[in-house]
Parts: sequence; structure tokens; C-alpha cells
Amino acid sequence: MTSKATAAHQMKVGIFIAIGFIFILVSLFMVGGDHLIRRYAVLHAYFDHIQGLNEGSTVSLSGVRVGNIEKFIFLPDKNKLDVWIKVDTDFLPRVTEGSTVEIRTQGALGDKFIFITPGSVGGKALADGDVIPVAEASDIMGVLGERGGEAAKIFDVINEVRQITHSFNQDNRLNNILQNFVEVSENLKESSREAKSLVAQMKEDKTSSKVTASVDRMEHILSKIDRGQGTLGALINDSSLHDSLKALLGGQDRKKSVKSLIRSAIDKSQDNGN
Repeated sequence: MTSKATAAHQMKVGIFIAIGFIFILVSLFMVGGDHLIRRYAVLHAYFDHIQGLNEGSTVSLSGVRVGNIEKFIFLPDKNKLDVWIKVDTDFLPRVTEGSTVEIRTQGALGDKFIFITPGSVGGKALADGDVIPVAEASDIMGVLGERGGEAAKIFDVINEVRQITHSFNQDNRLNNILQNFVEVSENLKESSREAKSLVAQMKEDKTSSKVTASVDRMEHILSKIDRGQGTLGALINDSSLHDSLKALLGGQDRKKSVKSLIRSAIDKSQDNGN
């Protein structure tokens, strides 16, 4: 009787354990069963550096999570890292020829992940083991990480701009400069207004005709001088004037040269008058 009771008790315990085990399996399948039955393909990408990328990091296809990083190893014949990118085969038809990968940063903590840019729709899909090209970094953190020393120059420029701004703001200099620009602008505006008023006034009264007449008379006088008319025109156009002045200033026959110069000027003046 006792042995039968013990056997029955053990059977109940066994059934209870079996039911619990089956319940756990069903729960696991319901919660993560899709991960258990998914199939993955591994693509390879060759990076110069991985910038903090870790095994298990997310792989994103146009923003949709499609896998994770399986591992990365150093290539024996190149100074590069071979990153094994595990991609769900359901999304593999979207990873066609022309697709590229890059390392991007997400979140406030700067977590790194692989971003896949898909190729042309309808193109030949990459297969398990294919190499996918690496694109240039497009996010700001990736660019700064790739450029290294050049990025430091950007911060130097920013620091210099900050110092210049600080210098301008000292003793209210910037405000004074802006105020001076405003005053100069107002003065230019006032000068322009006065010039327009003056031009309008000249058009309305006889000042314009007087100015035109004065200009015409000056042009007439200059034309006569250019043609050699009058005493001044004769003096300016006389080719012997230079020689006569030279003899006047440096020669022994100074009085003779002066007389000759005066006589020549008077003769030409009389000839032009006739």
C-alpha cells in the first residue's frame, strides 16, 4: 500500500514537472519563437576602424533592425577589419548590388550600429558570404571620427571665433560699432536726399542752363588753346618753347633767348589774330 502510494506520488510529480517544462517551452516559443525559427545570412564589410562597434550591435536596413554584428576579425593580408554582419534572410532581397554600409551613432550615449543603405529595387540580391562595400560616413560623429586631426582644426576655428566674439563684446564694442554703422547709414541717406533735392532744384530754375553755358564756354576756350590761337595757345603749342626755356635757364645768351621768345609769341599772336 505504501509502495503504491509512493509510486502514485512520484507519477504525479513527474507529470507536474513535464507539464511545467512543456509550459516553459510554449512560453519561450510564444515570446521569442520567431527568433528561434529565423534564418540569417552573413555579409562581410571591410572597415579601417570600427569606432567602438561591438559584437551584437544592431544592424539596420533603412532604419529597420534586420540583424546584428556576429563578430569581427583582422584580415591577414590587409590592414582592415572584417565585420561579420548577420542579416535576416527575409530582408536579404532588399540588400541588392549597390548597397553600402556605414557605421553610425545612435542615442545620447553614442551607441554604434551598422546602417545599410539598400541598392536599386529589383537588383540582384547579395548572398551569404558576399562582401558589401563601405560608404563614407555621413553623420557628424562618423565624419569627425574619420577625419581625426582635421576635425581638431574645426574646434580651433570655433575657439578663435569665440575669442573674436568675446573681444567684440568687451566694453560694449559691438554695440558701438553697430551704432556707428547706423549713423553712417543715416548720413548717407541724408546726403542722397540732399543731392536729389539739389538736382531737382537745378532742373526747376535757371541754374542748370548757367552750368551748361559755363561748360560750353570752357570747352570753347580750351579748343582755341589746343589749336594754338591766342598768346597762351601759341606758348603751349610752340615746339621751340622747350629749347628756349632751356637756353634761358642755363645758357649764356639769356637776354637774347628771352627777346626771341617774346618776339616769337607776339608774332604768332598777331598771325592768329589776322
